[in-house]
Amino acid sequence: MAVYKRSYRAYEGSTTPERRRFLVLSRYAFFGLFDSRPFTAFFVLCFVPFLLAFATIYISHSPSVKLLLGMQFQGPNPLAINNYFFAFFLGAQSWLGFLLITWCGPQLIAADLANSALPLILSRPISRTEYVIGKLTVVATLLTAIMLLPTLILFFLQAGLEGHGWLWSNLWMAGSIIVASIMWIAVVGLIALASSAWLKWRVAASALMLAIFFVGPGLATAVNLTLDTNWGHIFDLGYAVKVIWMGMFRVPFETMHRLRIAELSLPAAWMVVIGFCAASLLLLNRRLKAREVVRG
Repeated sequence: MAVYKRSYRAYEGSTTPERRRFLVLSRYAFFGLFDSRPFTAFFVLCFVPFLLAFATIYISHSPSVKLLLGMQFQGPNPLAINNYFFAFFLGAQSWLGFLLITWCGPQLIAADLANSALPLILSRPISRTEYVIGKLTVVATLLTAIMLLPTLILFFLQAGLEGHGWLWSNLWMAGSIIVASIMWIAVVGLIALASSAWLKWRVAASALMLAIFFVGPGLATAVNLTLDTNWGHIFDLGYAVKVIWMGMFRVPFETMHRLRIAELSLPAAWMVVIGFCAASLLLLNRRLKAREVVRG
């Protein structure tokens, strides 16, 4: 409005506390994401496996339902709810969450860089660390809703239906679910933000994220065949994550060997995951600046 009208008034409302100021970025990012109907639809579809797993646990503890469905098994029960069940469900949800973040993650920072809004944002009382945390909170919230919470709900549902001390004897599994989810959130979140920061084009950033997880296995196989070694798996982030998760869920070594997930040691797998996270943080630190130099 024109200044000469003298109708401008300074903002006199309440201000956001400094400790929660980064959540302003998260809140507006969520508004932008859920304004998209395709994104909202895919987010809802991510809970279909949860409903199927919920029904599986209920059926496995209901003899009348199994009799009604004609599910009488002579050999091993395929509906057994154990560490394999929760590891498989968490793995399925993690990839659904990865596809969701591949869709929305690249636009979290790319839009600010493309429109030269980052210097304006950082000129406010928001540090670069708070900026990254605010953007990472979006990824963490989405993956928590898709991965962590549904898996814990299934775990406690199984504990309630099974009874007989099942919860206490399998409480370690709840810890594995939490730690595995936090690790996946950190890996996917940092890679998404780094891709978004360096590639302003959303499609290119999404392609880079997909390449890290889907080109890595091909590169690892090529290195292993060429050099006759197993160390090529250090280029395969998804393989390293599988090794760590199988260890967390106490999958026997014989099973891991049969699934060909034992060709990389557990310490080496952790080093691969930590290396990718550190590289993503380094790229973010180099890219996010409060000022922009324009050469012309």
